[in-house]
Amino acid sequence: MKKNMKTAWITGGSSGIGLELTKRLLKDKYQVCIFAHAGIEQAITELQKLSPAVCGFEIDVQNESTLDAKFSEAVATFGTPDLLINSAGISIAKSFEDMSSEEFLRQININLVGSRNVAHAALPYLKQTVQQGNTPKIVFIASAAGLVGCYGYTGYCASKFGVIGLAEVLRMELRSEKIEVAVVCPPEVDTPLVTEERKNGSPVTAALKQLGGSMPVEKACQEIYNGIFTSQFMIIPGAQLRILTKISRVIPDVYRSQIDKKLDKILNNLRAS
Repeated sequence: MKKNMKTAWITGGSSGIGLELTKRLLKDKYQVCIFAHAGIEQAITELQKLSPAVCGFEIDVQNESTLDAKFSEAVATFGTPDLLINSAGISIAKSFEDMSSEEFLRQININLVGSRNVAHAALPYLKQTVQQGNTPKIVFIASAAGLVGCYGYTGYCASKFGVIGLAEVLRMELRSEKIEVAVVCPPEVDTPLVTEERKNGSPVTAALKQLGGSMPVEKACQEIYNGIFTSQFMIIPGAQLRILTKISRVIPDVYRSQIDKKLDKILNNLRAS
């Protein structure tokens, strides 16, 4: 541990958005602990080419006692966190009718309850960072699917709407503790999770998702990274998604009417093909 270096913890740090944010933090001279369910060893090998100030821990965000143990190890390695990014999550793109209760609950448990568990287990250490005279920050990675509903995403949308609600309340509750909170709502980002989903996903879902746009992981993560170091609470990468979100909030009935027209057109084209 180097006392002059800030420390970041990132769950879901072995791939996708979490991995890309880790790379940027290491380049900016952070010490970084990544936590993930799988892929730790390979990610650490890649990341150590950028900086030796990185370590990894295998976790399950559904198990808070495991998080307690691993976070304690992380503190022993690099000290308490200045920045906590919860990027762990899964997506199962199926219709409500086709999705089993187990699949629905798995998304809720990992994306929403997991976010709660990560924040709750890290909170004592974030308070220690405050006692050391610093202002730590919790960043939740939610989704555009937490801002507007998307066809074929009942479990995912429900979980990500919940993550935004969790972040909203923590922003208020932790304000007096001098702990900042932000939530990131990206559009579709070209990550391994999305690549896998495209193999069997609904063409209706794919078409509707384009209303919010799709971003390469590097561009999305640069916007996310820049946003983390501002006072913004809600970070929305991509101009297209920012416009869509504003329309959905300012004129929700018009927004839904346009979505319905788009949906009907897509479904009619699929029936005709």
